[in-house]
Amino acid sequence: MKSEMISQMMEVARGCGQIIRKASEERIGADIKSSFRDLVTKYDVQVQNYAIGQLSERFPGAGFIGEESGEYEQAESALTFVIDPIDGTANFVHHYQHSCTSIGCIRDGKPLAAVVYDPFLDEMFRAEKGQGAYLNDRRLRMEDLPLSEGLVLFGSAPYNPELTEETFRNLRSLFGKCQDVRQSGSAALDLCYVAAGRAALFFESILSVWDYAAGALIVEEAGGRCTAFGGNTLVFDRPVKSSVLAGTPASVAESGLL
Repeated sequence: MKSEMISQMMEVARGCGQIIRKASEERIGADIKSSFRDLVTKYDVQVQNYAIGQLSERFPGAGFIGEESGEYEQAESALTFVIDPIDGTANFVHHYQHSCTSIGCIRDGKPLAAVVYDPFLDEMFRAEKGQGAYLNDRRLRMEDLPLSEGLVLFGSAPYNPELTEETFRNLRSLFGKCQDVRQSGSAALDLCYVAAGRAALFFESILSVWDYAAGALIVEEAGGRCTAFGGNTLVFDRPVKSSVLAGTPASVAESGLL
């Protein structure tokens, strides 16, 4: 059974997905934010505005943390929505169809509900605290795979070149322990793929809260673990950056990143 909250969030995510799919049929221009690797399109802004508008109507008084324009609106109610309108913008720009909309709902600093929608595969990942995680209508229950029996997904932290050496040092170590490695360009989908059992582990040296706010809950509700490097607790209720390590309990323990 889905709650009314998660049903509403799913409807909003599907609306975002319609914008993304329609835009993907066109030539997509991009502007540069912090570096030539950090891209933004008019559609990122359009999708975020749509999501905030829709959620504001459905959840009056809610606060928002959104990727574009560093938007942070303090909640009048107990709820804050953390939104990445298009996670995988570089993929989107290059018509490499692996992008999603990620919406996490936070209450009292902790994840309460989450949806991540891939409009290209029509895959809706969702979770509610204490109610499990789902891919469309299928319950997700992670097998506790060791690294030797799974794939490792990683993010290259492309906006932070000072972390490149650390990232690939960690990748080299993990490559020696796992079946193979993959890099997709969407942290939110990587987290969901871990929850779905498609990989045993995901790591990235630095991510923003909108990259992991939804995916972290989906991993944990599927039976996995999601933390910062060193085992530090992730922060969800303000615009922060953090390392992220997620996977089966066994693979996280074996990773060498705790």
